[in-house]
Amino acid sequence: MTKKLLLGTTALCAAAALSTPASAQVEVTVGGYFNQWFGWGDNDSVSTPNLQDVNTFTNGEIHFNFRGVTDNGLTFGGQVQLEANANVDTGSTAGGTVGTGGTGTGDVIDESYLFLSGDFGRILLGSENSAGYLMHVSSPNVGLPINSGSNSNFIAITNGILVNRSPGGSTAIEAARDNDSEKITYFTPRFNGFQLGVSYAPELVQDDTAQQTRTLRYINGLTVGANYTGEFDGVEVNVSGGFFYAEQGSGFPNVANVAGVDTTDDFYGASAGITVAYAGFEAGFSYANVWSGVINAAGTTSTEGQGFDAGIAYTTGPVSVSLNGYYGEQESLLSDTDDDTYLAIQGSVRYELGQGIAVAGSVGYAQYEDETGAAAAENDGVYVTGGVLVSF
Repeated sequence: MTKKLLLGTTALCAAAALSTPASAQVEVTVGGYFNQWFGWGDNDSVSTPNLQDVNTFTNGEIHFNFRGVTDNGLTFGGQVQLEANANVDTGSTAGGTVGTGGTGTGDVIDESYLFLSGDFGRILLGSENSAGYLMHVSSPNVGLPINSGSNSNFIAITNGILVNRSPGGSTAIEAARDNDSEKITYFTPRFNGFQLGVSYAPELVQDDTAQQTRTLRYINGLTVGANYTGEFDGVEVNVSGGFFYAEQGSGFPNVANVAGVDTTDDFYGASAGITVAYAGFEAGFSYANVWSGVINAAGTTSTEGQGFDAGIAYTTGPVSVSLNGYYGEQESLLSDTDDDTYLAIQGSVRYELGQGIAVAGSVGYAQYEDETGAAAAENDGVYVTGGVLVSF
């Protein structure tokens, strides 16, 4: 249940006696979500034949929000997101210490940012995804996410493909695979259904406020996003597009390679998506392409690639069903002309138990193929999983 507290502005009383600044009361709320999945996957991996068939997947955050309105009509506020499962064990050793880089590591605080909004639009400053990411539209899915690869918790990834913020596994991409770096973002007011957003990040380093070196680092990230939402005779349409850029810093090697990738080029990528809904049905498609990807320090790999996402869903009363597919490819090794690939097909059903709580189930197939064709680096299999999904 949302909790609300009204914080007084006693500290401003003395100043108010001498001047009349814009003042406001601040409303603080607590919200978030918690999703718990439990399922079975039949992994056919040759390199790791003893994978446990049964696994769990947890994804949750607690959001601390604050918001106020000044006397002159400006709205201000912010959010701090606490990871609900930051200290999960990531290896064969139980336990671990958060933030040490060993088992049990996790990002305790996810996004944290301030915002200011008014007739001019909205300005956001802090650790948050970029405008292109936030405004992206992808296909409807009522079950386990396969666009961003949550199904990899049941059919394990055994090659080098990346399922987060990169088109090999997600159409919701970021410049140089940025993950909540400190940035400034501006969103225009929505006009006749259209809205534009622009983000700038000085350095693409997660949860970092130190002044960083330019050596072997992507810097000056610039992202542009736009979307449109409208309704025509009962048909709801959502469309998005995004452009993603980051400057490659100094020190990256210039490496000749059979993949034909320029290892000293800046990062460039784009995404687009559309959904159409009518009478309980919703269909969608999204696409992402990175034509100049992230190069590692040794100049041996690249995240160049593209991804396709498609799905259809139907809702009647508390019941929803969906069918989804994803295909992605990633350059990975520059010593090989082929690509790593990811393919997923999934059917899902969801039932709303009440406001803020639902149960869902998904049955799917996932396949990871390695560009070298080595069986030891590939895996595929079917999975069945169910989850309890709570938002508050």
